Amino acid sequence: MTPSINNEEKALPKKLPFELYFQDGDNQIACKANFYNGKEYVYINDELVSEKRNIGFKTVHKFEFESNPWQVTFDVVNLITCKTECVVIKNKKIIGRKTLDPFSWKALFKFFIYGVIFGVLFATLGYFLGGLYGSTL
Repeated sequence: MTPSINNEEKALPKKLPFELYFQDGDNQIACKANFYNGKEYVYINDELVSEKRNIGFKTVHKFEFESNPWQVTFDVVNLITCKTECVVIKNKKIIGRKTLDPFSWKALFKFFIYGVIFGVLFATLGYFLGGLYGSTL
């Protein structure tokens, strides 16, 4: 259990689809997001410093840690592949910028082919059922 930003005890989330790590001196910054429910988490040294629910394409987390202003930005660059960029800024200086592309074009192509196959299958089924029951088309 770890204290959250409002001092409640919370369990650390399990492995999320989006996890990126940055290093700033002795501090490790973990940026985690769940594409399924839109929750985003920012940890510094395993301490939750910011948590938001994203309902758009870009989220900015602003917080203070060790008397320094920090900003972490999650930006969805490509909606189809869920390619997301994460930028970590400390004192108006970029600490790191990484991009994560969780879906491959091969998997996307496979889903497209399955969609075409099932689309043709159901269109053919509808055509024959329409002819069987007297469609007016």
